[in-house]
Amino acid sequence: MTSTDPPAATGPDPADGRTIWYKRTWVLVVTAIVVVVGASILIDLPRPISNAEDVASQTASLKEINQDLAPCGYAIKETFLIHQDQLAGTLTPSDRASATKMMVDDQSTCSFTNSSVYDLTNNIQVQDTAAGKFVDRMLSVATTWVTSDALAAVEDIQFLYLHPGDPAKTRDLPAQEKLLAADRNQAIIDVQEADAILHTRLAPPNLPALPGGN
Repeated sequence: MTSTDPPAATGPDPADGRTIWYKRTWVLVVTAIVVVVGASILIDLPRPISNAEDVASQTASLKEINQDLAPCGYAIKETFLIHQDQLAGTLTPSDRASATKMMVDDQSTCSFTNSSVYDLTNNIQVQDTAAGKFVDRMLSVATTWVTSDALAAVEDIQFLYLHPGDPAKTRDLPAQEKLLAADRNQAIIDVQEADAILHTRLAPPNLPALPGGN
């Protein structure tokens, strides 16, 4: 360096012995934090997806939802069949010998102790798109159908099996049947709303039609 060269732009300011402001440690730390936070925000921003990608995502979610709904759907149909046969007086001795255990199993199948119900309520992530909002709402309605409506109906039928004609349960069961029908209809409407957005036909919710409310 010759005597005519300008002073280097590092270290203390030759004029007053202080560190140049943009070389100070706090400035470097703050800059690094801003860069990291900015990068994370960019990564987390939603990426527009194509209609085909959205259809594929919602189709996959509905497939998983319907697989988890199937055991309780089968169980509650079985319980209602037992109830109808009891009312009609068509239960055979063999049916009566196994009916109580079958209904206890059906109750368990529609409760949170069942692995399918646990998966339904904890492990399904629906893609957050316009169509996905309806699929996610259908998931919430279907969860209510299983863990509230169906479970309450099964418990009513269990009690009526042991105490035929009980006034309280006789009144409550039709109310549960109406809730089952109303929530099933809402779940179907939610999927149809997603259909309209995606211009496709998604699988309907795997919720069987049951007596009452239709």
